[in-house]
Amino acid sequence: MRNWKNWLLPLLTALTVGALALLPLRLSTLEDDRLTGTVHAEDLTADNNFPSKPPELPGRIRLLTQYQSVPELLTIVGQEPEAAKLEELSNQAWAELARLVKLGILPEKSGVYNRGFRGSLLYLRDQRDLSSAAFAMLDTFNEETGETLSFYLDGESGQILTLELHSEYFLDFDTLAEDIGSAFFSALGLRYEPLDDIQSDHAAFRLADSDTVYWIIRYDNYLHITLEMDWRSLDDDTRTAMGYPPGSSVSVDAGPMQNW
Repeated sequence: MRNWKNWLLPLLTALTVGALALLPLRLSTLEDDRLTGTVHAEDLTADNNFPSKPPELPGRIRLLTQYQSVPELLTIVGQEPEAAKLEELSNQAWAELARLVKLGILPEKSGVYNRGFRGSLLYLRDQRDLSSAAFAMLDTFNEETGETLSFYLDGESGQILTLELHSEYFLDFDTLAEDIGSAFFSALGLRYEPLDDIQSDHAAFRLADSDTVYWIIRYDNYLHITLEMDWRSLDDDTRTAMGYPPGSSVSVDAGPMQNW
């Protein structure tokens, strides 16, 4: 009996220490599983290592396209930028807007080009291959003229990837949608092909290596450079996330123009 009591206490002590060591790891794993695929609001630091290995520009555009069209396959983290970061992003934005004006993509004048911006940071990771990238969404408004401007900046290059601008200065800006698209993609160094749906006020382009179709919508005082998935080249994981059976066809022929 005495020998039994002698080894019982050390055994209980060892079991207790082991449980305390394993419990935080298990709780952490359960929390990670719960948060996967959701939008987070916690502050990010360099220790988070997110994103880790951004792909080349076509791959980053694909991630942004997934966010716009099929976010179910992404881990999404949003964050408000600190004042210093917002100032850095604003400087990038002003330089980019000047570049687009020089390329003939935007009119020379507007009441929103040099205004202050509001913004948010966006971090995306594909849950299947762990490709990841960072973006910033900025917007501004001119109360006097009623002009509005919003766009996404690429976190790696600082280039504008999508844009929406309402401005009265477009009324005297006669550049066609197809020409705007060609200049925009050429400046980004992207390979593309125009699709059949080309009109004076809208044009569609398929980008190589990104499963993305860009739409350029140019109407009166409005310009929208936007993107969506190339529905004809979806893989089965993406089809399933959209609620379609694997191997099925997905037809969204009208694209963004269906809302006009």
